[in-house]
Amino acid sequence: MLKKLLLSFTIFLFSSYAVSSERLAIVTSDWATAETLSMLGVTPIAITQLRGYQIWTGNETPLGDAIDIGLKPMPNLELVADYNPTFIFGDNSILLQHISEMAPTSNISLYPFKENPWESIINFTFDIAEQLDLLQEAERVTAQASQKIAILREKIEDKETPVLIAQFRDDRHAWVYGENSLLQAVIDELGLTNAWDQPTSDIGISLVSIDQLARSGGHLFIIESPAFQATIRNRLENSGIWRVLISQREGKITYLPAKYWPIGALPSALRFADSLTTALTNSDGGS
Repeated sequence: MLKKLLLSFTIFLFSSYAVSSERLAIVTSDWATAETLSMLGVTPIAITQLRGYQIWTGNETPLGDAIDIGLKPMPNLELVADYNPTFIFGDNSILLQHISEMAPTSNISLYPFKENPWESIINFTFDIAEQLDLLQEAERVTAQASQKIAILREKIEDKETPVLIAQFRDDRHAWVYGENSLLQAVIDELGLTNAWDQPTSDIGISLVSIDQLARSGGHLFIIESPAFQATIRNRLENSGIWRVLISQREGKITYLPAKYWPIGALPSALRFADSLTTALTNSDGGS
């Protein structure tokens, strides 16, 4: 009898959670927040530059019927008001002041990291969950994330060879991810070493020339960003300079599909971890 009562209570509890989550009408101007909300079971009704996020991530994050409300600095406020939001997340305090009459607002941002990168990502998940009374869900998804990372870590046999993660800005320059980046957080959690130890920006990137990139050590992983897929790949393939540079590299080069936002949150971190692990454990992943 007691077991039945406990089961009934559990079903009631999760049913109540599902209903309350569905009633939340969240607007956000931050992609890291948007994907964190989705992970917590709440699909935002409106997101700035949504199309750009979908292109970057290959629609990997389920965002349902969310609408695009324009540019991050200047969203379509009339459209936002039409959807009667119950909560607005953003990282632009001036903009939030102007729209605070529509709904409660939260000025929240993951970057720059305030603590250890991985801890910052986990704490960011809980910060959002706390404001929406979703702490139980945050406990569940972060525990699952830790489990997944542990499984991926065990799959990687070679943890000695440093990795170097780069994303081309154009055919002459690239961003390299290092300290303070989301990707560094994943590299650390997987028990790997980042070959890049130079100073980085607040979001963990360094801008380098292609000759600097080619001279850098480690197993080079190039993120196939939307821009890379559209134009940069062809330029590099037709570049005699790039062909000479990469022929002189001692380390391997592997291309990673961009199914994550490199300055995103926990969902992007997990997809990057999965992609990097797959490439590392794939015997013919190099080129």
